[in-house]
Amino acid sequence: MSDTQEQDSPLLVVNDVSYKYGSFSALSNVSFESEPGEMIALVGRNGAGKSTLLRCIAGWTQVTQGDVQILGRSIIQNEQFVRENVVLLPDTPPFYDELTAWEHLQFNAQAHGWSNWEDEAEDLLDRYGLLANRDAFPFAFSRGMRYKLALCMALLVEPKVLLLDEPLGPLDPVSADELWEEMNKHRNEGMTIVLSSHQLPQEAHPDRYLIMEGGEIISGGSPEDLRKKLKIEGYLSLDALLRGAIKSRKAKQPHGA
Repeated sequence: MSDTQEQDSPLLVVNDVSYKYGSFSALSNVSFESEPGEMIALVGRNGAGKSTLLRCIAGWTQVTQGDVQILGRSIIQNEQFVRENVVLLPDTPPFYDELTAWEHLQFNAQAHGWSNWEDEAEDLLDRYGLLANRDAFPFAFSRGMRYKLALCMALLVEPKVLLLDEPLGPLDPVSADELWEEMNKHRNEGMTIVLSSHQLPQEAHPDRYLIMEGGEIISGGSPEDLRKKLKIEGYLSLDALLRGAIKSRKAKQPHGA
């Protein structure tokens, strides 16, 4: 694919993606696109398919049907390109017991062929409050600290698409607010961020919500669009979005369906 074709393609395209665990359908015909500098929040109950969708976008799980494209390139045929441009942080990131926090960053930089990474790594640790722990081992960290270290590792390689599975779950309210501010900075620099979450800081809203139920996207749009569409008054919480979308979906179904 030429550079011109890449420039003309959306950054992320999820096209009619389905995935089955045996006979169980975890995702059904999921489609959406995203441009650079967009933050999308996946909202849904446990088991709605959010984590599976993130794994499919990252190429960790091979789709049963459909395709995921990054800058017009299918992730199935361009594994190395995807690894260079897409990073997924699971809700419980794994670490090596024998490596310190700093050595994890070093390992990640070297695996991606990055040089002169030290200043950026130090800056990331400082921004996420881990600089004093650079020589400590992650197994001694709290869950929130481990997630912050995983974020530092992800951001060090400057992905075009950052996928976050429940990033705010292990964080205290102050750390959650700080993380949201950091994510906004990266979004403003052109990074696309897709995150799943059961909670967000009260003043935090992504550019777009995608509401999932039973492996499908049942509603989506900007906060303003969804407020009108789902007739939500007052604070636009994730709970209100999910309840409103499920209620709207049921109202549109034929009686007895």
